[in-house]
Amino acid sequence: MNIRTVLAFAIGPIATAGLGLVTVPVIAWVFPPADVGRLNIVQIAVSFGVLLFNLGLDRAYVREYHEWNDRGALLKACFAPGLALMLLAMLFTMPIDKQLADWLFGLGHTAYYWTLVACVVVSFISRFLSLILRMQDRGMAFSMSQILPKVILLLAVGVLALPVFSRSFGALEAAYLASLLSVLFVYSLNTWREWSPALRAPVSRAQVRGLINYGAPLIFAGVAYWGLDATSTLALRSLSSLPELAIYSVSMSFAGVGVVFQTIFTVLWAPMVYKWVANGVDMRRVDHIAHQALAVVCTLWVLSGTMSWLIDFILPAHYHQVKYLMLCCIGEPLLYTLSEVTCVGIGITRRSMLSLWSTVAALLVNVVISVWLVPGYGAAGAVVANSIAFLAFFVARTEASAHVWRPFPRARLYVFVTAMVGLSIATLVLGPRAPVQVGLVWLALLPVVIWCFRVEWAAMHASLRQALKSERAYPEPEPEEVPGSLP
Repeated sequence: MNIRTVLAFAIGPIATAGLGLVTVPVIAWVFPPADVGRLNIVQIAVSFGVLLFNLGLDRAYVREYHEWNDRGALLKACFAPGLALMLLAMLFTMPIDKQLADWLFGLGHTAYYWTLVACVVVSFISRFLSLILRMQDRGMAFSMSQILPKVILLLAVGVLALPVFSRSFGALEAAYLASLLSVLFVYSLNTWREWSPALRAPVSRAQVRGLINYGAPLIFAGVAYWGLDATSTLALRSLSSLPELAIYSVSMSFAGVGVVFQTIFTVLWAPMVYKWVANGVDMRRVDHIAHQALAVVCTLWVLSGTMSWLIDFILPAHYHQVKYLMLCCIGEPLLYTLSEVTCVGIGITRRSMLSLWSTVAALLVNVVISVWLVPGYGAAGAVVANSIAFLAFFVARTEASAHVWRPFPRARLYVFVTAMVGLSIATLVLGPRAPVQVGLVWLALLPVVIWCFRVEWAAMHASLRQALKSERAYPEPEPEEVPGSLP
């Protein structure tokens, strides 16, 4: 994968994070905190639906992409079982749609529930279409598909801010659905040459069964990971209040710099690793990449701590806690990304049950700490529980990989990530009483982190220079333009 491809995949997450820094404050200013909290419930429910109904077959598609000759058949075999299950679930929930709307949103309007269902269906289809672009290294099309929904949501919220429109939760949920539909439309145009043959591709039951055998443990691992990710939302919804949920939701949104790193890395990492395995590459390179990823993780964490005070200038006054909460929130995407490197042995050895048990262990940690802290501390208790749980998640996945694949150096990884989590929690506790001193501590840590990882930064710089030199010496031909695809 060349530098041009990496940059093409990076454009989307970076632009999405930048747009998020505009969209989140706009939503926070236009809509009341209760509706902001309800939107977080919609997003959590959509992620649950996609994780549950894809049956782990999205991961199977990535894993088997380089092994199957008929990729249209692979797409169909991975997509069809989840679609059938999703339609069946819709039929079963029809009689209780009002109760589900009231339980989720505290508002007994069935339209809210069915709009949520539409969001799940659209996101499910988009998930599989996005994998086509990802596996074909079509980074620019992938990035544009990520940027468009943010732009549509921002425009829709801007229109709803006009006095002629009512600022209701229904309008906000409809705006979110419109943003998801826009990305599905673009994905469909960009991948029609791949998904149209899949409609007619022959698929045997044995092929589907083989894929499900690989993906089945990942169903539970996916749902368990959703539980790990959603525990804070569910705890705040049931043990606290919607305004506290809104504060948590906005704090998570401002962890965008970590999500950028997570999105870029995970999009590129899995296909690249499995290609290395297929080509017999020496996998000891993963050790070096893990420490380089640690350098990036720690630097992003410290930079976020240094700049967090700027949030006060763009959010309403009742979100003043966000600048302290976001440092715990950023741990989730950063620790997840780092674990994707260190747990690579689980995927290589196909021991996917270990992913499940690692996630379940972290989920239990999150549930116990959330039940303990959320009733008394609200959003602050939720982010502390979340950061400790993801630290446990990282350690469990790393140790499992080292056990089933091969041992590798881990002590330095654990020392640095534990220190980052501890400093984030200390900032949450001490920041309101000594904001200047806490900010200076984060600023002082920046040169320390750069010095501690000077070898890794030098190696990354050398690799980048070598890649740029190779790119100039052996430029890849421009891909032919595909009829019917967007630039």
